[in-house]
Amino acid sequence: MTHTLTFPGESAPAFPSVTLTLPDDWQALSVSGAVLAAGKTVEQGQFRPNVVVAVSRFGSDYSLQTAIDAVVARVASIPGVVELGREELEVLGTPGYRIEFSYPDERVGTLMQGVRIAVVENGPVTDLVQLTVTATGEQATELWGELREIQASATSAA
Repeated sequence: MTHTLTFPGESAPAFPSVTLTLPDDWQALSVSGAVLAAGKTVEQGQFRPNVVVAVSRFGSDYSLQTAIDAVVARVASIPGVVELGREELEVLGTPGYRIEFSYPDERVGTLMQGVRIAVVENGPVTDLVQLTVTATGEQATELWGELREIQASATSAA
């Protein structure tokens, strides 16, 4: 006897929906592994400030603290990383977490990243939603507020 399994379906629900509000000079990007991504329009040859939304699926027992521990460990493992701040805050309407940091990059000098995470209970599974913004250090001096606003604009219907 056989049966079928469908995605999305009862045992494999769809990922949470994520909506971002973007400034007019931002456009959608296609990024491997991302469910949603956008970049600022820049001159040819310049680094494109961007936001990338990724969703990872875990068992129903996955917790926000487990996600925080994992992201903090990942950040700490980056050579030359300088942590700029972290805090618990609401992400996608649920308890979440933010960490911001910079690190040297041989292509552009310094990169700054901000990561916000939320853990969304989704039927028999838990989805980790990660919103990552990236800019060069020089770009961040002008754009960091805009990048944070994009992250803060994230909403979800799931």
